[in-house]
Amino acid sequence: MLSLPIVTPRLRIRPFLPGDEGPMMDVYGDADVMRYIPDGPLSDEEAVRRIMDEQLVAQTARGYAYYAVELVADGSVVGDAGFGFFEPTGDVELGYTFARRAWGWGYATEAAAACLAAGLAGLDVPRLIAVADVENVASHRVAERIGMRRDGEIDVHDRRHVLFVSEPAA
Repeated sequence: MLSLPIVTPRLRIRPFLPGDEGPMMDVYGDADVMRYIPDGPLSDEEAVRRIMDEQLVAQTARGYAYYAVELVADGSVVGDAGFGFFEPTGDVELGYTFARRAWGWGYATEAAAACLAAGLAGLDVPRLIAVADVENVASHRVAERIGMRRDGEIDVHDRRHVLFVSEPAA
C-alpha cells in the first residue's frame, strides 16, 4: 500500500476530498484536457464526484488509486495523478491529468516522478506502466523524463497507444 500524502517541493498528492469536485471539473470537464481520454469530458460535478468516490473505493480495495494533486503554496487542486489497473496487460498503470491552467509548469512531470517512486517502493508489482495515445506527445515526454522506457504500442479503446514501462531496481 502507498503511504499518503506524497509530497514534493511544490505538490501534495492526496486522496480526493469533498470540495474537490469544482477544481476537478476544470480538469475532467475540459474537452481539450480530456481529448485523449476514452470517454471524453465529464458533463457535471456529479459525474466528477462519482469518479472521486470510485478512487476512494479503489484505494481501500487495492491499496492504490488516482489522487488529487494540489499546490503546496496555496492548496489549490490542479489535477490528478496516481495509479489504476490496466486490464489489457494486467499491470498497474501510472497516470496523470492536469487542468489547462497548470500546463507548462512541470507539475505533471513532478507528480508522475513522485508517484512512480512511491509506487516502485510501496507496491508489490513486477513493473509499472504508463499508456498514452500515440498523438499525446506531451504525455510521452513526461513518461520519458521520469525514466520510463517505450515498450511498443497497444490498441486500446479503438486507438493506438504507446506503452511505457518501469521496472523496480533489482
